[in-house]
Amino acid sequence: MSQPYGFSWIEKPFLAASAMPHDETELAWLRDQGIDIVLTLTEQALPRKWIDNQGLMNVHVPIEDMTVPTTEDIEKCLRVIQKARDSNMGIMVHCLAGKGRTGTVLALYLVSKGMPGDDAINHIRMLRPGSVETEEQRLLIQKFAQERNARNDTV
Repeated sequence: MSQPYGFSWIEKPFLAASAMPHDETELAWLRDQGIDIVLTLTEQALPRKWIDNQGLMNVHVPIEDMTVPTTEDIEKCLRVIQKARDSNMGIMVHCLAGKGRTGTVLALYLVSKGMPGDDAINHIRMLRPGSVETEEQRLLIQKFAQERNARNDTV
């Protein structure tokens, strides 16, 4: 068994991230770390056989490389991460390199929990250098944070 490239914990033992697993042995390694769910952000899903053989669940939210998730994509990703947490299940988020799309979703998750946008980006970049790769991704996180603050101010 081998560790997927760029694996790191965001909130151990609940939330982790990595680059795309290259083979089934990397999924076996994830399973041994307590990962139950794999959130795949690449255009192509992981092979179903790999997922099934390791007793994992896979949620596929395809996001084109170097772009930002849609509002629906964001809601789905955040819902999956929160459901995993509520169920005490480990979840690992990945895209191809584990930086742009993955970093964006992770930062959005932190913002959804109350962290300011810049702090969320900086925190993810500290844990996963190179994360949030494009200006469009950074601006999306900022906008999401502003909208969250506006909603909270009106409650």
